Amino acid sequence: MHKRPNTIILLGITASLLIACSCDRSSEGSRKASLLIEKVTEADGETDALKNRLATEDAADDPAIWVNPDSPEQSRIIGTDKKGGLAVYDLDGNELFYYADGNMNNVDIRQNIKTGQGSIDIAACSNRSSNTLDFYSIEKDGSLHQFENAIPVEMKDEVYGFCLSKNQDQLYAFVNSTFGNIEQWEIVPEGKKISAKLVRRLKLASKTEGMVSDDETGILFIGEEAKGIWKISIDPNSTKGFELLSQSTVDKNENIYEDIEGLCIYKQSNGSGYLIASSQGNYSYAVFERKAPHNYLGSFRIGDGVIDGAEETDGIEAINLNLGEKFPEGMFVVQDGFNKKDEKSIAQNFKMVRWEKIANLFEPKLNIDTQCIIAGK
Repeated sequence: MHKRPNTIILLGITASLLIACSCDRSSEGSRKASLLIEKVTEADGETDALKNRLATEDAADDPAIWVNPDSPEQSRIIGTDKKGGLAVYDLDGNELFYYADGNMNNVDIRQNIKTGQGSIDIAACSNRSSNTLDFYSIEKDGSLHQFENAIPVEMKDEVYGFCLSKNQDQLYAFVNSTFGNIEQWEIVPEGKKISAKLVRRLKLASKTEGMVSDDETGILFIGEEAKGIWKISIDPNSTKGFELLSQSTVDKNENIYEDIEGLCIYKQSNGSGYLIASSQGNYSYAVFERKAPHNYLGSFRIGDGVIDGAEETDGIEAINLNLGEKFPEGMFVVQDGFNKKDEKSIAQNFKMVRWEKIANLFEPKLNIDTQCIIAGK
């Protein structure tokens, strides 16, 4: 939770409430803090709840979006189940495929990756069961085909946050841990296998998870959960160190409550757009300018409507492409920590919001730009 006076007392009360009512893990302090966020929208869609999971399990974690270049309305959402695998959903939220390959924490996608045999689309994730980075090719129907080998990390602590990055024609994978350790791997798909080389180690002072690479500007953003958002060059040979986004810190921005969780980018032409962060401690999403100095523009939350709202979000993703009639100006996808149906708690899932609804919450209105190419091309 966010550091405020009497934090220890509040945590003690919260723990007592969780023991007394295991059917609802929500924090009353976080719920009250969320009401201070005045910009509120509603979800336009949601995925199926994770199968074989209880409402009390913290299982769903991180979403990624695969764009079908031939039929954008047939694009897919890939979501992690950190209790057992990867799920693939259509834009109506129906689960199409499930891969019980381990406790997958974070997932990311890059499309049109050049190989000796042509080009492929790749999904990859941090696998906490094996402490590896696992890779999949994405087929034309959005199904996944796992590469024959996984990449064991060198850090001794458990893998946690993860993202892919593409610098010119070079694909990188970044993985971090709860102790702030970060590894950067150079990735080369070779037929049915992945070749990988560790090219850089980084370190932040405390727990990290959310990461996103801005491939076009060459910047990696990393969330230090109890501190703020850092940025650093994705070039492993860069000598420039970490830079803290001053308006992202929990001690200076009154609308950001730890934990800082998922990070994503809504891209626009010429390096414009928005960096978005999940502020888990008050069930909200903070929006920053994509360009330096990354000014904070405000926060919003997803409230109850026909579909229930989203609370205590871990991973998030945004895309600026026209995905058809349902999401013509792009989409924002979030993990929902407290999923409900007919006011009854059920297993976690992912919520989807039309980007233009978020843009309209702000004054001046956030820009909408659907002209950028698929991330990774």
